[in-house]
Amino acid sequence: MKLDSIKAKVFRFNPDEDKEPHFREYDVPWEENMTAMDVLDYIYQHLDGTLAYYDHAACKLGICAHCLGRVNGRPGLLCQADVSADMTIEPPAGKTIIRDLVFQRKDDEKEATP
Repeated sequence: MKLDSIKAKVFRFNPDEDKEPHFREYDVPWEENMTAMDVLDYIYQHLDGTLAYYDHAACKLGICAHCLGRVNGRPGLLCQADVSADMTIEPPAGKTIIRDLVFQRKDDEKEATP
């Protein structure tokens, strides 16, 4: 099935501005072999430059795990999650949210502990 675009519901939360987390929906042009990370990149570059997420730079190899998240409730790496229809993108469950899809990583917690 050829899609022209998808609707991406993305978890949003900025503790400086929001009392509660919420979702914002974006229309994103669909391309073959698109990943959830590609969706986030499109949103950031063309629709909403305030979106905070771990940008993959040039990864897409599935090795660094900085882009850990959930797509339609399923945990995984956003750089590896294929897009085939409308989707919901959230941070991983059980993590402290810093802003939007950026969460406290265990390594960061260790460095911050005296």
